[in-house]
Amino acid sequence: MNMWKGMLNKFGRVIVNLILIAATFSYAMFQGGFVSWFLFYTLIPFLLYSILLNFVPLHIEEVSREVQPAKLARGDKASVMIRFKNKTWFPLAFLTVGEIGLNDHIVGKSTNIFFVGFKRNFSWSYEIPELERGIIEFSALQFTVTDFFGWTVRHKFIPLKQTVIVYPKITKIKYGKVERQFDQGGMLSPFHFVKDTSLVTSVRDYQAGDRFSWIHWKSFAKDETLRTKDFEVRHSQEVLLVLDATVNRHFEDAVDLAASVLQTIVENNGDVSFYIAGKERAFYPQIKRGQFEKVMQQLSIVQAYDSNNIELLLTKEGKTLDSSILLFTGELSDSLRSFFKNHGKKSKGIVCFVLSSEQEMEERIKENYYNVKIVPITKAMFPDVFTEVLRP
Repeated sequence: MNMWKGMLNKFGRVIVNLILIAATFSYAMFQGGFVSWFLFYTLIPFLLYSILLNFVPLHIEEVSREVQPAKLARGDKASVMIRFKNKTWFPLAFLTVGEIGLNDHIVGKSTNIFFVGFKRNFSWSYEIPELERGIIEFSALQFTVTDFFGWTVRHKFIPLKQTVIVYPKITKIKYGKVERQFDQGGMLSPFHFVKDTSLVTSVRDYQAGDRFSWIHWKSFAKDETLRTKDFEVRHSQEVLLVLDATVNRHFEDAVDLAASVLQTIVENNGDVSFYIAGKERAFYPQIKRGQFEKVMQQLSIVQAYDSNNIELLLTKEGKTLDSSILLFTGELSDSLRSFFKNHGKKSKGIVCFVLSSEQEMEERIKENYYNVKIVPITKAMFPDVFTEVLRP
């Protein structure tokens, strides 16, 4: 159907051009005089060019797209460079190039028009400001060729698929020993994420993500099998990071903080697991450096849905009560309060970060739960989340 529609449109434009030629010629013949013949000879080149443009094969080749920087985070600005070569033998008047299939807020910035003539090589760049977390799917480029007056319009689509991941915004966090003081229960317990690499306790098989300096070279020299040294962990507890994806409020900031804390712990070789509690649950136990990228990719696409069932999701995942929990949420929902009240005393301790605005920080009423510490936090406080926010 679309093919027939395109053919009818093409031949319709040719017929219109032929009618214009016949009309201007008839006018010149019957009217006579300099003005009428001047008008005819002036329009003839443009009309003939328009007719020929309908049948000329368009050759656009060596099309490429480059997105910089290579790794993007929420709020960044991306620069997209498009390059292509025009190998059409016929001189083209105007060529418009645009991206196909992008979001509405990007499409308006991703088109450009060129006056071609006999020029061969073309390039242009456009910027996408204030990127949103998620995936940008580039699918194709549309090349539109027109004559001088828009009487003939030709389209050529070139598939150029490319996927760009926009990660959560990572904040550099000052890392240090964290002490947590719970408002009820009189509990003061430090938990330290760093392994003591001065005391080797055993040797195990090498796993992806293990540091090069941990390889046990003596055993490798004996049987040429890679093994890794295991170290004593002093004053360490396994920490479970939980992202509450059951509330939309401040969700983007909650994702950013969770990703920042996770990166800090992984970089310092801490024992950490990650749980996304929402419509699509995901659990990542004992995250190592080699697994960190996979978790970040999941955090780049996770979405929140208001459901008020965080208590059910946390109690279903039995592992949540076996570790010290750092929970990130945008709102203290009734379901979350119920979880603190009913299960807080069964856990090894919960620190709940509630993402807030400056105004909400001033208006928030302090709430106390056994074995639970609630920490309101703004974006400005992210860098000091360990050294200041959790100070007893």
